[in-house]
Amino acid sequence: MHTEEREFTLRLELVRTFPDDYQGDEDGYAWTAEITPMLGAVLAAAVQAISRHPGWKVRPKNRGRSSDDEVTLVVERETGP
Repeated sequence: MHTEEREFTLRLELVRTFPDDYQGDEDGYAWTAEITPMLGAVLAAAVQAISRHPGWKVRPKNRGRSSDDEVTLVVERETGP
């Protein structure tokens, strides 16, 4: 059996600008906490969009990194007749 793979990356870079007197470098990026629910919604939308197309399936893949930093989805074309 022959398998082909191709990678597509959707990368989100979170950015926030602070005033010059900002003293929060040690807060562990607390300002990013509110993005967590949004990321879940983005992932759910991606899975739903792919699932609407017959013959395609999507599943998560663990690449050994924390899901706080990276999520990999495997999008696979099902074999047909």
